[in-house]
Amino acid sequence: MVRNYREIQVSSTILVVIILGIIILGAVIFFIGVQVGKKQADLMVKTMTARKAEETVSAPVPVPVTEESSGAMTGQTSQSTAMVQSQSPPETGLSEKPAGQTAPGPAQQPAPAPTRTSEQSTATSARSSTSSRTTVPSTGGNFFIQVGAFNDRPSARLEAEKYKKQGYNAVVKEPLARDRKPLYRVWLGGYRTREEAQKALAELVSRTARNPGFFIVQQ
Repeated sequence: MVRNYREIQVSSTILVVIILGIIILGAVIFFIGVQVGKKQADLMVKTMTARKAEETVSAPVPVPVTEESSGAMTGQTSQSTAMVQSQSPPETGLSEKPAGQTAPGPAQQPAPAPTRTSEQSTATSARSSTSSRTTVPSTGGNFFIQVGAFNDRPSARLEAEKYKKQGYNAVVKEPLARDRKPLYRVWLGGYRTREEAQKALAELVSRTARNPGFFIVQQ
């Protein structure tokens, strides 16, 4: 199949006009695009500014509570001070000395407080009299004061020696047959009557801070 081609001849003047038209059209399109871009950029900037302004307005403003409270407290304090000053009576000059009265001389000065030497001597004499009363009378009675019971003999002997140093007649009793386990009892005495034993027991109990559990036994 044979195709027919036609040749179009364009003069140079028309070609130049066409090229210039294309250039002008491109410049116009570029200028329009630049203008549209500027408008969009300005619109975006305005939108962002408006949003920031709305967020700033809508955000709550912090209130300085401390300053306000301190200011209120300062105002209340000043008001109360003013009220107290207005209510307080004027000074009458009590610090001034009345006419004719002189300052106290050396003879008018208070005497020094008495020392407690007499009280200490009284307490010492009372202790000495108490220690003298704890002397055990002559032995020979059958009333005793039990001051302890121990599982071993050495502990019982130590307890007896302690009371012997205080002036008591202390003895260590051997375990009894009815004891489930051996007990070495420490007795003080003996006293002829129960009244003597009771008196000695009262003196022993008065020396301790708590009830020691001592009791009277009769042999």
